[in-house]
Amino acid sequence: MVRFTRVLPLLCVTMAASLNASASDLVVSTITAQPSASYGSSRVYAGQTVASRASQLGFKRGGEIDQIHVDLGQRVEAGAPLARLDQQSLLANLRQAEADVELALANVKALEAQTRLALNTSRRIEELHGRGHVSEQGLDEAKLTAVARAAELNVAKANLQRSRAIRDAAQVAVDESVITAPFAGIIQNRYVDEGAQVQSAQPVLRLIEDGIAEAHVGLPDHTVASLTQQNRHRLKLGNRQINGTLVGVLPEVDATSRTQTAVFRIEEDVIPIGAVVELILQDQVSGNGFWLPVSSLIARDRGLWGVYVVNTDSLIERRLVEIIHTEAERAFVRGTLNQGDRVVDTGVQRLVPGQKVVVELIADRT
Repeated sequence: MVRFTRVLPLLCVTMAASLNASASDLVVSTITAQPSASYGSSRVYAGQTVASRASQLGFKRGGEIDQIHVDLGQRVEAGAPLARLDQQSLLANLRQAEADVELALANVKALEAQTRLALNTSRRIEELHGRGHVSEQGLDEAKLTAVARAAELNVAKANLQRSRAIRDAAQVAVDESVITAPFAGIIQNRYVDEGAQVQSAQPVLRLIEDGIAEAHVGLPDHTVASLTQQNRHRLKLGNRQINGTLVGVLPEVDATSRTQTAVFRIEEDVIPIGAVVELILQDQVSGNGFWLPVSSLIARDRGLWGVYVVNTDSLIERRLVEIIHTEAERAFVRGTLNQGDRVVDTGVQRLVPGQKVVVELIADRT
């Protein structure tokens, strides 16, 4: 609790005060100095909003662009087709590969039949040879024919696998001639138009994830150590107050600013990407001192500060103080002040040490 008094014009001084003061006495307002064991410090750190995911999208293969299905600012769903290359040659290759697979499959089926026939023939020849009706030469020829047919079948099956692999590769080439959205978002950039010749991995579109944003804020080491993940923090975007949840701190220190980047997930629905945000951190700093209005401070030589105190004889005394922390209209100081001292809070430029004054007490307020 701090007691404030108000400056009143000389004409408004109460009758009792007027009777006790000479015509030359000034009327001053004071506050009663009350010690505090700590003070709150508000620190602001600048950062930037960043999309949680952003991708430069291009084709894995070069070619001529046939269609682009989206435009700038358009919102797309995950998996939606965004652009397509000319597919005529790719589709022709795919049809040829599918035909080769059909041919290889037919060859396998024919050789399977021939192999079964050769095996059955070999078994019958072996039975006849056991009865003495077939010579050794006939038996060997039947066995070798079965072995040859089995080998031809294996070659045909391998050729079928190769044909299928070529067909799959042709299908992949067709699929890769279309860019699809890897996640839901908004088209941020469109770099080329239909008819353009593009190379492999050349950027065609830029997609920004929609609805989820992050704030990246550079913080000094000692501040990073005081943060706790998943805690909510206040952020400021222009005149807006927004909330952000700390999701992590990047381990590498920025070579230029010598700060670590703290990543906050922003809970608002619509946030412009690339905007400047401010992180507001409140610290409670231990230290004995007094809160005084800035208007009560007197600048002294060599960077020193002072305040005027009204003693029990209604005389002005000067006390030296050190400014520890300042805010908009008040300062946290320490020095030769004592609890209960009546500190002049306004009009200090009119006063000098030893001057007699009149104090008009109005009310107490927090």
